[in-house]
Amino acid sequence: MDTAFIIGNGESRKIFPLEQLKGKGQIIGCNAIYRDHPDLCHNIVCVSPEMYEEVQQWKDNNNSTTHIIGPDDISSWNFVLDDDDPAHVPKGLKLYRTWQGGDAKRGIYKSRDFTESKGSGCSAVLHAAEQGFRNIFIIGFDILGARQWEKDDQSMSRIQNNMYKNTRNYPSRVSMKAYLKYEWLYHLTQTIRKFKNSNFYFINRMEYITNNLMLPHYFAYGGENVKAGIYADLKQWIDGRPDQIKWLIFQNNVLRKQY
Repeated sequence: MDTAFIIGNGESRKIFPLEQLKGKGQIIGCNAIYRDHPDLCHNIVCVSPEMYEEVQQWKDNNNSTTHIIGPDDISSWNFVLDDDDPAHVPKGLKLYRTWQGGDAKRGIYKSRDFTESKGSGCSAVLHAAEQGFRNIFIIGFDILGARQWEKDDQSMSRIQNNMYKNTRNYPSRVSMKAYLKYEWLYHLTQTIRKFKNSNFYFINRMEYITNNLMLPHYFAYGGENVKAGIYADLKQWIDGRPDQIKWLIFQNNVLRKQY
């Protein structure tokens, strides 16, 4: 198989019947996806030790053939390329590798270097790239907060966005952490930059593509091997009609439709 489907747990994926991916490629899920899709994934990636223990217990109790990729199994690569300047920020962005935030009124400031952290979703994408898959579909990585399509002013929603929010091994919170969207986009972009021989397809609702104003700047920096499409495009691909898809591409920091 030359195709891998990486399934994130963003709430947008509710609109697509994931079972239709069976037999079309390698299916790699994340964390608690086994709860509602116990027979779907070839692999499930868990970075959190607590989440890994939960999924491993399910596997053992059900004699599942799903392979669990846990904290000790994920790639050791820290998303840094040899020629990277730690301080470099791609055109159109305010930050890239390092996030700084905090509470100015209280005089509390925080800094986060994204090379020192890893999440299950981006680790799953990296795993597929390292395995040499030619076509890698990134599905349900919403990046922004829930119900983004309700934001008429195109501002970025931070409402907690996860299929399994407020359940076992998922922290309870109303808003997503401020740095997460930057961390995810950095990890994805660096992976795209490193694996030039793989084609990456970012699949989501149109609102999560066009309303993420950072996306063109990140993915244009990533290179020409990344495109975006909606769930209807994913359906066309698995139905054997890839030539009919009008992918969205990232050129000169602008999102364009491919003709």
